[in-house]
Amino acid sequence: MNYKMSKNPLHRVFDLLTGQWSIFLEQPVPIEVLDEERIANSLPSFGFFVLLITSTIIATFGLIANNTAVVIGAMIVAPLMNPILSMAYGISIASSLLIRRSLVTLIIGTGVVVITAALITACMPVRVLGSEILARTSPNLIDLLVAIAAGIAGAFSLTRKRIASSIAGVAIAVALVPPLCVSGIGLTLDPEISARFARGVIRGLNHEVATGSFILFLANLIGITFAASLTFLSQSYGSIKRSWLALLAWLALIILICVPLSSSLRKFFITKKIEIELSTIGANQQEPGATNIKMPGIKQKMQIRYMYVNLKEDRAVLDLVLNVPEGTLTEEKVATINRMLFESIKQFGVRQLDVDTRIVPSRVHQYRETLK
Repeated sequence: MNYKMSKNPLHRVFDLLTGQWSIFLEQPVPIEVLDEERIANSLPSFGFFVLLITSTIIATFGLIANNTAVVIGAMIVAPLMNPILSMAYGISIASSLLIRRSLVTLIIGTGVVVITAALITACMPVRVLGSEILARTSPNLIDLLVAIAAGIAGAFSLTRKRIASSIAGVAIAVALVPPLCVSGIGLTLDPEISARFARGVIRGLNHEVATGSFILFLANLIGITFAASLTFLSQSYGSIKRSWLALLAWLALIILICVPLSSSLRKFFITKKIEIELSTIGANQQEPGATNIKMPGIKQKMQIRYMYVNLKEDRAVLDLVLNVPEGTLTEEKVATINRMLFESIKQFGVRQLDVDTRIVPSRVHQYRETLK
């Protein structure tokens, strides 16, 4: 196969080394082709709803069963990324018709997912919340950054034929359907629900599950749309002169969604700091940034079976379930741990710490029987 020699000196070096520099010069998809493709994907179709409902069923059962592999499978099947990228493309080319069509499809799809998940949960009530559900109830700024990166990757993959298949990986990265499923689950939860690992009764958690997961979906939607629009514009699809007003509106939405996400990020750092402190109690090696209090009698690291942090301005409420060897953690040691935790999180602006600690003792039962 013959390749045209480039005039660029750097290109010439690659030509001499590989003889295939032209492979790296793949041209973007023609705007006419992308127009047709995005218009087709902006409209709801029978296939769209079939994939959407089946992905919702898969994701809901995976969330209830706390099965990560099943939830990932639902992410691959879910078609919600298409109308979002179509809307972003409509913003870049300043097509109000394409934006409206994509937005209507997205609203209908969102409603279908939430209602389907709520109906499934109503038929088989959830009594225990697993980690897959709880992980989607406290979004933070990191989730927004992931969505922005996914928007760039998703839009760029549509402009290059050879990497168009990467859209499935982008869908897994942002996970649009699972947060909506968690919102549907949260709408039908009992007012009192028990979390996994004997956490006990949590009052009012149904509202927290529904709103927290929906904020995660909004963060993904806003981040993907804004980043994808800029990516399309950078590839000469559309004009910034015609789309600047819409971009400004989406930038305002990003700033607005950062308000609840920044609070969750503070909660995220406090939670991680507490995990580090608890994991080093009784450890032989010093962990970076940890107090590492030595407690005689605890020869192994303390296991955190469940931990939930609730922030109210400068007050933190910690609900904790610990697994330690039986008889080794006295009230005095618990008080020492609580003081250590308070000292470690004061740097995050916490001035009051309330801790509710439950101890799950470890018991070892040995059995031996020998044939005579």
